[in-house]
Amino acid sequence: MCKRYFVYKVSVVIPVFNAGEYIECCARSLFEQTLDSIEYIFVNDCSTDNSMDVLHKVLGEYPQRKEHVIVVNHTTNTGQSGARKDGMNIASGEYIIHCDADDWVDLEMYECMYNKAVTDNVEAVCCDIVLERKNSSKVLRYNTRYEDHELMYGCVVPISVEYFSMCNRLVSRNVFERYTIQPFEGVNMWDDVGLSVRVRYYVNSTSVINKAFYHYNRKNSISTTKRPLLDRVREQSLCINCIEDFFKKEHSWDKYRYFISNLKVLAKRELFFYDADLWINIFKESREDLWKLRKSYSVIKLFRYYVLSYGGNFGKLIWKICWKR
Repeated sequence: MCKRYFVYKVSVVIPVFNAGEYIECCARSLFEQTLDSIEYIFVNDCSTDNSMDVLHKVLGEYPQRKEHVIVVNHTTNTGQSGARKDGMNIASGEYIIHCDADDWVDLEMYECMYNKAVTDNVEAVCCDIVLERKNSSKVLRYNTRYEDHELMYGCVVPISVEYFSMCNRLVSRNVFERYTIQPFEGVNMWDDVGLSVRVRYYVNSTSVINKAFYHYNRKNSISTTKRPLLDRVREQSLCINCIEDFFKKEHSWDKYRYFISNLKVLAKRELFFYDADLWINIFKESREDLWKLRKSYSVIKLFRYYVLSYGGNFGKLIWKICWKR
């Protein structure tokens, strides 16, 4: 591969699909960043609303940013993974980070994260996240200890947005190019999990800033996380299969088998109240692995994991009594 010379300090990849209600807030928070050397890559994944009209209107108010903005218009809908992939392939920044079009960021976010990366000479920098609900906000703190891979082996790392989002994780572009890390094709639910798992695996050094720069919007009623349950489970399952294949190719499946088993349980947990038979039969092989981890959990979680591991029929009985009347 030919050596590429950096044009920007940071490239921000923003997939856009029908975010007209929120994209103005997102765009303003991006264009008003205190860091000047930023490349903005908006990937319009066939939006059918006024998202792009709003974006261009807002951009008109920031003429100093126009030459740093790239807009990619898809002719067919590829989903979030396809939009991320196209944005990443175009990115010319020294570091790459993602931003969802219905979220927003604090104005000093990218300058602080980039400076931290340079000062600490690291390949990645993470920050805290603010979970924005309709009537409340909650700060999700990023605990540095969870960067320890030994904790992932033992399935102790929480599978939550602050640890597996790509929107609060600034990553050296060299990492993506060196290991050819791209979104899993066709995976739009947990696409960030699929990316971040591989980034965490390869990155040699990470710093954490315990400031909540990124605002994760849970008010959006048409976001990927609000899709029909079975569609979400199918795509999460596809993501897990891709992650499992990745660890097998890296000859690391044995180390990460419990982490993968935990992902499998999380992917299907909502099915318990929807279809107990389906809940029992999806990823049956993960139960024994999880039961082996019982010493890592409290008494309450111990009971939960007993049900998940060996209590399929017991769980099904509860489901029938409580939810099938």
